[in-house]
Formats: sequence, structure tokens, C-alpha cells
Amino acid sequence: MAFQEQLDKLDAELIDIDAQITALYDRRDYLSAKRDDLLSSLDASSNAASNRDESPLEEDPQQDYSREDFPWSQKLRELAKKHFSISRFRNLQLLIMNAAKEGKRDIFVIMPTGGGKSLCYQLPALLDPGVTLVISPLVSLIRDQVYHLQEAGVGVGMIVGATSKEDANHVMDSMVGPAKAKKRAGASAESEENPIKLVYVTPEKIAKSKRFLSKLEQVYTAGRLSRIVIDECHCCSQLGHDFRYDYETPPLSLQFRPDYKTIFPNTPIIALTATCPPLVLQNVISILNLKSPHDPRNGTLVFTSPLHRPNLIYRVLPKPSSAPVLIQKIATWISRYYPAKSGIVYCLSKKDTQSVADGIAKESKGVIKSGVYHADLPEDQKERIHKLWRENRLHVIVATIAFGLGINHPDVRFVIHHSMSKSVEGYYQESGRAGRDGLLAECVLFFRDQDVHGMLNYAQDITTCRKILFERYFSKDGISQYTAPESAMNPVSLAQTCGRCDNCTRYDDGKTEAVVEDITVQALTLCRLLVALKEGEERVTMLKLIHYWKGLGQKKAPVEVLIRSGEVEVPVSKRFGVDELERIINYLILESYLEEDFHFTAYTTIAYITPGPKAKRFTNKRKEDIKQGDSSIKIQLPFLRIKEGGAKRDPITRPAKRRMSKDKADDAESATKKGKRKAVATDDDGNDSGFEVVCDFEDEFVPMNVGWEDDDEGDDEVDDMYPDKGGGSSGDDGTKSNAILIDDDDEDFM
Repeated sequence: MAFQEQLDKLDAELIDIDAQITALYDRRDYLSAKRDDLLSSLDASSNAASNRDESPLEEDPQQDYSREDFPWSQKLRELAKKHFSISRFRNLQLLIMNAAKEGKRDIFVIMPTGGGKSLCYQLPALLDPGVTLVISPLVSLIRDQVYHLQEAGVGVGMIVGATSKEDANHVMDSMVGPAKAKKRAGASAESEENPIKLVYVTPEKIAKSKRFLSKLEQVYTAGRLSRIVIDECHCCSQLGHDFRYDYETPPLSLQFRPDYKTIFPNTPIIALTATCPPLVLQNVISILNLKSPHDPRNGTLVFTSPLHRPNLIYRVLPKPSSAPVLIQKIATWISRYYPAKSGIVYCLSKKDTQSVADGIAKESKGVIKSGVYHADLPEDQKERIHKLWRENRLHVIVATIAFGLGINHPDVRFVIHHSMSKSVEGYYQESGRAGRDGLLAECVLFFRDQDVHGMLNYAQDITTCRKILFERYFSKDGISQYTAPESAMNPVSLAQTCGRCDNCTRYDDGKTEAVVEDITVQALTLCRLLVALKEGEERVTMLKLIHYWKGLGQKKAPVEVLIRSGEVEVPVSKRFGVDELERIINYLILESYLEEDFHFTAYTTIAYITPGPKAKRFTNKRKEDIKQGDSSIKIQLPFLRIKEGGAKRDPITRPAKRRMSKDKADDAESATKKGKRKAVATDDDGNDSGFEVVCDFEDEFVPMNVGWEDDDEGDDEVDDMYPDKGGGSSGDDGTKSNAILIDDDDEDFM
């Protein structure tokens, strides 16, 4: 036994050493890359110094692009007012447009969703003699941009898979020049007076259409290719969250893989995105063959802006395990708080979009008119749905996460995620569709601890401001070194909270607090349970593991022996609800004490929980020693608890308080009609958790899982989530579905 203990100890130490070696290798790679960058900057400075004796002293490269005395400044203001009714530019817009008009350097723009990136190239395009080519990843995004530019009286064209041959010929001839377009039969006087200044295409059109590329070369040779804009440029990086192969694959010969800067060397490039961590930034600059931002005179200008938009209120709400209950909650939430307002509900699959849209229509009795967006519909139907939504004749679009990238519908009042996004970048992009008019809007994520791991840290954090979480994730530390001029930077303090999200306002009532609890014993128990189950050749999912953890199924031989030994804590304390047990397991997965083993079948993917690399750290630990604090391992996790003197119940997650609405009188009237009712806290499977909670729902908020003893399920739970919000109007008694089918997948990119 002594030899085995020594071996286990050595194994644990070797694991720690391997982790340290990996970290050192990562650090070495980082320092090596930084050294190469510094050498490049030094070479550029040496070359500049050697040329000073041969040429007159040049101006300071740190150009002040915030000036308004450039030759084009007055005209820029006039066109902004004429076409877009804009009298004041947003943060960084003027700087970027001045740099674009100067035309000496390529530009990389990182601005928040809804921050006004499109105007940064649209206005300069109106001042240029030629045409601006805009490469955009989604047909829905292209249609949206073209629609708004046409409404603004701007000459614009698009060439996508659904564009007719006649329309495509007209756009391409207009790119070459008005004279060429005029020769084509049917050219109108209106098109001559309002020539096409911007042309939108998908990356596939450039990569696969030799005819279009040939025409583009003619435009460049004629000196009319003023600028190339790559919108949502993170899509060209395999490190980005929406990688598109044809963004990375340059046009012309795929064998030699040339790039835009090689084919059109005198045409400046503007790359725009809202989500670009430092590694993605470096990767995109390399793929597009842009000059190094380190070059102080000719390098790419990088403009960055704070990610936070103060008018967006972020919330994470518990996701019911039952799909119908979740749809009911979504429909009730929309009906109560945003009746007849525009919104988006994001789902992960086509099947979900259909069922959610039908469910919303049914639950609202047809009051909420919803549409489903998918690639199987004809193009004219997709365009019709988009148009109905833009005109507010359709309230809600229920779509896959592909819909909405860059969509500029100003008065979207809410974005709901029925399913978690695949990444933090994706969630930031999707939630950014809300509140582009600057008014308050809500971004709600329904989260369950069994959801994907990419956003677990975001969703499970119950104390840190959501704005700070985003800022930490998209850290500017790796970007600032590339930025020139310095005035382009717009740093924001990570310590500054938004004051509106659920975590900022969670404790305002004084009844709730975040309590950091030691879960080391729970971690030891889970690790040893999994080892015992593995020895018994049994694989368990998260739900099955919780089943054993709660003391059920103890007749299994390995588990029974382990529990009788007294070295594990089974059943787990009832102070933890099922949601919190899932949260503990997920946290231990993130910390490598546990890990997932994915098993793929023809119909689904099953995630089994197994001991992780760090599980061996518990090999020689005793439960009693850990309880007494005599252990080198200490694992802690914060939980929401009711302060002393409050009602005794399961831990809860409460959304932030809302500001008092204009319908304050209606709220008061609604509150007086509420009675005191008795709620029984339950587990997700419907079983009582062993105690009752009696509370006055006029004064208290509702715990996560509630089973009502009367028939008024669901509606009042949402009321108590938002006690200060007025009720919405009720609909007709009919149950006819108002859902209109529409969804957007990758097939819609052409």
C-alpha cells in the first residue's frame, strides 16, 4: 500500500510538471513572436533613418484624424445630413472616415455591434469618384444594407446567387463607368443621375466567379476601384467564431493563392469587425496581407472602441428542462414586457426555430406575430419576411444564429437566446442586434448548466458585471501595441461596471448575497464516485452522476462499498439544488478535476463524465482532513443565498430590477390584485426537494424551480421576475398560428 501511495504521489506531481512545461512553451512562443515584431519595427525605423538624408523631412506620422479642416470635411458633413440625417458623428467615426479619405493606409476597425461601422466606409464612398466593393458574409446582411442605402437615396448594387443575369450585368457595367452602363439598353436617367457607388458581394462570388473577377480587374485598371471593404472580417480567420473558407481563399488562381493586396495593390482595404481578440486580429492581418501595424508611416491603422453599449441590459435566466415550459416563459415574457415590439429569438437548430415560433404564436393567442428564417425557402419569401420585420408588421424573428450578423434594424427591443451561443464572440454579435437606436433594450440568455462549455464562465458568473466579462474576454492588451495613431485608441476601464445587468443589480434588495462556499469535499466525492463507477465499468452522464450523488442507486457494488467507507459525502447536502449540483460539476470540468468523454451515435452525441487529470490529487486525501481545513487542496465557488432573516429556500438566480415604467399606475393596480400564494420548491424532475416555502410574492421574488399548488402556473412567476414592469395586452381567443417560416443557414451565403 505504501508503494502505491508513493506512485500516486509521483503521478500527481508529474501531471503538475507537465502542466508547467506546457505553460512555459506557450510563454516562449509568445515572447518569440513579440521579439520578431520588435525586430520588424527596428528594421522599419532603420530604413526610415537611412532615407532622411535623401528626402525632405516628412510630416509627423501621428496624423490627427479628429481634425475637421480637411478638404473633404465640409462635404462629409453635408452628405451625412442629406442621406442619413446625421448631424453628429459617433465615437471614432470621424477619425476613421478621415483616414479612409486620406487613402494612404489600410484600416482595421474594431467597434461594438451597433457602433456605426458601416457609415465609416459608406460616406467616404459617396465622395470617391469610383466604386467601393463591399465583401459581406451573409445575403441577409447584404439585403439589409442595400435596403437602407436605397432608402437613403444612395446608388448601390448587389450581386449574390439570386441576382438575375440582367441585374448583375447592369451592376458590373456601372462599376466600370457611367459611359459603359449607358450603352446597355434600358439604362434610366435616374441611374445616370445616381450612379452606383457601393457594390455588395459575398466572398464566394469573388472566389468562384471568373466573370465577375474579370470585370473587377477592368474596374481597377480604369482607376475606379476606390476601396475594398471586408465586413465581419473575423470570418476569414479559422480562429474566429464564424470562419468562412472563401473569405480566406483569395480570388483568381487557387493554386498560387494570391491576395487582394497583390491583385489590387493600389486599392486601400478597410476591414471591420466587432469581435476580434488579439490572436484573431493578428491572424486576419496576416491572411489579408495587410502591412504590419508596427510600421509608423505605412502600417495598417487599427481603430478600436469600447465594447460596452450602456443601453443594453444583459440578463441570464434559468432555463427550464421542459421545452414547452421554456416556450411558455418566452411568450409570456414578450407579451408582458414588449407587446408589439420588434425582437429576435435565437435557436441552434431549424427544428427548434419552428417549434418555438409555433409555440409563441399559440401561447400569445396570435398576438405575437413571429417568423422562422431558414435556407429552404425561396429567395423572394426570405426577402418578404425580412421586409415585414423591418416594417414592424412582423414582431419576432425566430432564427438560427446565422440570422442577424450586422442586421441594422434600429428598434429591436429584445434579443432572447432560447439556446446558448457557440461562443462568447457569437453571443456578443447576436445580442448586439438589440437597441441600435440608443434606447434601452434587453439581452436575455436562458441558461442551463448542461449547456455547452464555451460560455459556461460567462453564464455561471453570478457576481461580475456582464460588461466587464465581455471586456476581459476581448482584452485590448494585445491590440494597443498595433494601434497608430494613438488618438485612435479609446480605452475603457475594466473596473467600471455598467450598473444595469443582472449581476450589478442582483443584490439591490438587500435580501440576497453571494456566499463563497468550500466545495472541496464535494469535489472529492465526485472524483471518487467516478473512479468507483469506472472500476465497475459503468459510464454515467451528468444526470446519472447526480442520481448517485443524491444517494440513489446505492446497491451498485463499487458505489455501495465506497459509501460505506465513509470517505465520501453521499447523499449530497440538501442545501444544494439540482441546478447548483450541475453548476458544481461544470466548474470541476472547467478546472480539470472532471472531464467529458463524448460518445457519438447516428442520432445524437452523449457526454459521459469521467475523472479528469487533477482527480489524482485526491488520491491520498481524507474527507475529515479536508473538512478540518488540513489539506493542500481548497476549491471554492460562490452561490446565491438569502441573507439571515430572509425566507428559507433553495438558492436562486434573480434578474435585475427594472426601472419603473411609464405605466406605473397599471403596475400598482396589478400588484394589488396579486394574492399571497404558497409555492413548493421542486427539483427539475418534478420531485419535491423536501421542504416548503411560503412567501408573499408581492414582496419576494420567485425561486428557480417552482411548482404551484393552484392552476396559475408560469404567468405569475414571470411577474415576480420583474415586479415593477407593467402588464401587456391580451390577445384574441383564437389559437391560429401566426408563425411565418424563415431560417438562415450556411446555404444562404451565395
